[in-house]
Amino acid sequence: METSYLLARIIGPYMLIAGIGLMGSRASYRQLINELPNQKLLLMIMGAFTLIIGLLMLQFHNVWSMDWRLLITLIGWSTTIKGALALLSPDAMIGFASRFTASEMALNIQGVIVLLLGAFMSYMGYFA
Repeated sequence: METSYLLARIIGPYMLIAGIGLMGSRASYRQLINELPNQKLLLMIMGAFTLIIGLLMLQFHNVWSMDWRLLITLIGWSTTIKGALALLSPDAMIGFASRFTASEMALNIQGVIVLLLGAFMSYMGYFA
């Protein structure tokens, strides 16, 4: 359980900052995604780091309980899959990312979801 709180204290602020950044800099995020096809080396490096972070999360927290800790496990699995996809098929990763940034509404929804998850994780890590 202590690992859950530690990871929530890391994931929460990260997601809060990422959500605020996404909502406040949508044009920059969209430009970054649009430039990914020309930056495959950067995508591969990002994929390697993302895969390592995801695997570390799962190594220390692969908890399948029906409470808030399941979110940490699901974030760990999604991070691992995202990193593996970036390494195994950069073109598929670019297509996937492009679909998620295709519209202003999609970016707004993602920003709100990430922000809310970050707030929830921060609350659980620091105040629960």
